[in-house]
Amino acid sequence: MDYLLLSLWLFVCYVLYGAIWRLYFSPIAHIPGPRLAALTRLYEIYYDVWLSGKYTFKIMDLHKQYGPIIRISPWEIHISDPDFYDTVYAGYAQARRSDKWPYFTKFMGLDLCVFATVEHELHRKRRSALLPYFSMASVRRLQPVIQERIDVMLNRMKEFRDTDEVLNASCMFSALTNDVTNTYSFARHDHRLETPNFDPSSRDASLAGANSANIMKHVPWVNDVFKALPDSVVAALNPALASFAKQKRTSRAQVEKIIAGDNEEWRGKEHPTIFHAALDSKLPPEEKTIDRLADDAQMMVMAGTLTTAATLELITFWLLSQPETLRKLKEELLNVMPSADDVGKIPLPTLEGLPYLTAVIKEGLRLSYGVSTRLQRIDPDNSIVYKDKKTGKEWVIPPKTPLGQTAVQIHHDEEIYPDSHKFIAERWLNTDGRRLEKYLVSFCQGSRKCLGVNLAYGELYLVLSAIFRLWGSGGENGVRGADDVGVLTLYETGLKDVEMESDQFIPAPQKGSKGIRVKAFN
Repeated sequence: MDYLLLSLWLFVCYVLYGAIWRLYFSPIAHIPGPRLAALTRLYEIYYDVWLSGKYTFKIMDLHKQYGPIIRISPWEIHISDPDFYDTVYAGYAQARRSDKWPYFTKFMGLDLCVFATVEHELHRKRRSALLPYFSMASVRRLQPVIQERIDVMLNRMKEFRDTDEVLNASCMFSALTNDVTNTYSFARHDHRLETPNFDPSSRDASLAGANSANIMKHVPWVNDVFKALPDSVVAALNPALASFAKQKRTSRAQVEKIIAGDNEEWRGKEHPTIFHAALDSKLPPEEKTIDRLADDAQMMVMAGTLTTAATLELITFWLLSQPETLRKLKEELLNVMPSADDVGKIPLPTLEGLPYLTAVIKEGLRLSYGVSTRLQRIDPDNSIVYKDKKTGKEWVIPPKTPLGQTAVQIHHDEEIYPDSHKFIAERWLNTDGRRLEKYLVSFCQGSRKCLGVNLAYGELYLVLSAIFRLWGSGGENGVRGADDVGVLTLYETGLKDVEMESDQFIPAPQKGSKGIRVKAFN
């Protein structure tokens, strides 16, 4: 009995000591914010787990109350100043190291991939091996590969004309991006575009992995438990995560084939595949193991499937909802593609030079955000000083402190983007558009900027130019060109299907959304 009382007394002392230290003696105790958030991570867990992905919105509200710099957990700081973004997300040209926070990299169980790499120098080494194959020049050489998949997609769209069958554009776009990503990675794909329902299994698995973030970041060890359990048990416990685990095994199998020399699809291809390139790189042997490359493969499949497809979904919704925006786009596309037969034959650099198409793409990227959660960076060596522009007060952020910003908050800053919730492509034109470039952070910035930015842009230019050169919009105020193959009309689709309701690492629409759905007519 005395032992139990002593244990209880020691536990209480430990808790009290920890609480007092966090509130009064922590190196970031001087940073404003709710005391409960400084005291315990349960504050974050309440908003992200119990309320399902609402902490991003709560953080935005806290900034209105406490100012541009706040403490949002016992260890973490968040800043809302868009002009401080380049300081937080430093590039390699700056003399600062930029580590990631392990707490936010382990939730998917892909600890060895480039995205989850914590240490600055190790990340640089891993990223450098892949960077040449994501360059703009490499993507432009990939245009025929992307176009072949787009041609299949366009033919599939024609099959829906006047059938009264609903075309799920969300599944179609993810099938396209999944096929392209797999081709670039492994020189093969699963022909998801050819399946009757666009085979959403990879999309669903990737969404399951991303949507687990709010729970798994607090209990990352659950990933190890699931890995050790039989598939049937995992499926019974959580069917969504079972599909994610299956996707992991599929990606690993592809890497195993490449390492073993059994993947012959790449021979004769005009473009190099990412993982053959990684194996041929100067990376040391420990960086070329099946485990490490399999983690990279899974992350690339997830990111390549979801993010670009989400932007295509959102832009399609707005173009079909705003006839005047679509009319302007079609007029511009007609100038470079006078005939419908020109679709698929215009070089990517020519499409990249179209001002209005570029504006539409950037506005779509702004409203689709990329990653919707905050992304932390840690300077392990130096303090960072933040100066409040309104008050002039300086805040010293000590080394090894996780510090982050959020694309959602920056993209809805009304001083930068007036009427920020509206789709206004015109805001990107002329000199004003060049000013806004700094504040478009869908792909993040600095040394950890998204590897696939050029591939994503290439897909967006090619897909949107092809669809909306050939298709118009239906309805009373519809827009249609003289040689369009048909019109698309939104079907039981509204703002709830494109506006972010919760932060599930990536933006999630209202629960129950079936995606962007359309009907096609002659």
